[in-house]
This record gives sequence, C-alpha cells and structure tokens, in this order.
Amino acid sequence: MKVLVTGHKGFIGKQVFDFLSDIFDVDGLDRPDDIGDFADVGCADYDLIIHLAAYAALRDSVDNPDKFWENNVEKSKPIFDYCRKYNTRLLYASSAGAYSWWQNPYAITKKVNEIQAPPNSVGMRFFNVWAEEGSRDDMLYEMLKQGTAKYITRHKRDWVHVLDVVRAIATLIPTTYTGTIDVGTGQMTSVIDLANAMGMGHLPIKEDTPNEPDELCADVMPLMELGWFPTVNILDTVIAKTVSV
Repeated sequence: MKVLVTGHKGFIGKQVFDFLSDIFDVDGLDRPDDIGDFADVGCADYDLIIHLAAYAALRDSVDNPDKFWENNVEKSKPIFDYCRKYNTRLLYASSAGAYSWWQNPYAITKKVNEIQAPPNSVGMRFFNVWAEEGSRDDMLYEMLKQGTAKYITRHKRDWVHVLDVVRAIATLIPTTYTGTIDVGTGQMTSVIDLANAMGMGHLPIKEDTPNEPDELCADVMPLMELGWFPTVNILDTVIAKTVSV
C-alpha cells in the first residue's frame, strides 16, 4: 500500500509516520508551502492519505484567524480534491472543537474541513492529545511539566495519549468507516486535578475563557466497535510517575 502522511514531522505525524513506515510504503509531506502545492506532487498513485498538517493553537487562531484559514482550509483543498477525484481513502485530522465550532477560528477551520471532505474519508476528531515527551511547547501538559504555564482553568478535558491516537489511525485504515469519529478516552480529567498532580496547583485560575468549551469528552463507542480501546489515562500516569520518583 502506498501511503502519504502530511505533517509527518509534527507531534502526531512523526509517530504515525514512523509506525506506518514499518508496514507500508510511506511518503511524508510537511511544510505548509508543500501542502499548498500538493497538485505538483499529487501525480503519485496513493492508496491512502493521512492528512495531519495543520495549525492547531486555539488561542493563536483568535489573534490570527486568516493564517489558520489559509493553512487549514485553503491548503487542504487540493488534497481533498485529489482524494475525491481518485476515490483515494483519506484520514484527516479534525478536532473535538468541531462540536462547538463557532467558538474560535481554529474550530471553524476544522468544521469546514469536515464539510469539504470527500466521501471516502474519516474526520478524526482528536481530543487533547498528549505524551510524556515530545509535546509542543504550547500544549498544556508540556507547559505544566516545564513550569511555563501562567494559569489554569476550570475546564475538564479528555486527554488521549499520542500512541493511542496512532493505534486509532491504524485501526481505521483497513475499515470502510466514513464520516467523523471521536478519538479520545471517554473520560474527562479536570485541569485543576492535573495541575495538582503535577505540582502546579498553586497557579491562579482564569475564570474568563469565552472561546473555549467548559467540558469535552469523547464518545469512543464507534471506535471501540472497530476494535480499538484506550490504554493510557493521563492522571494515572502522572500519579504513578510522581510516586516512583
């Protein structure tokens, strides 16, 4: 099987690329300019495209909405058009934010991706993806770990480990499932509880967060019916690590 992974040098994409390279013939495409020029490289006969290249910083999208629209929507269109033309299987990164897409520009771009996606595709609604190592510096887990977080919130989130995300993608590849699907754990952990477990509970609590939902929790039953299940709970992992130190 010939596979293309966009965003293959990113946080999730690198894990996916490395995993699939042991199984399939995999190409990678990463830089935003390359994504936008997809038509120039689209002559390859791909059996599957996994589209993970996107800007994903919610708060940055509020300040720079045009940048997010250009990269996440405009530069995804050639990829979606290619898959529609050749009926190529497409797994693409959507977001849990698509459930309340009107709250911020990033979520809007993900909802638009779901609307513009071709028939033979799956919009993977990623919840809060994390890892002990390798997370982006602007992701909450990493900020708490590094001590760079300035505040915490009362939000409750569904944190899913990046390796469980890789397993979810591997589960979806051989299926005929189409549409959108949640990729999370089905369990919420409060930001306050996570911060306390990581020794950062002293941070001030920000009450006003108009561009973000208060709670997010994945419905994992559709993915579990395909044979997948989550293996890592963020709070259990943090507590176990703390006890072992």
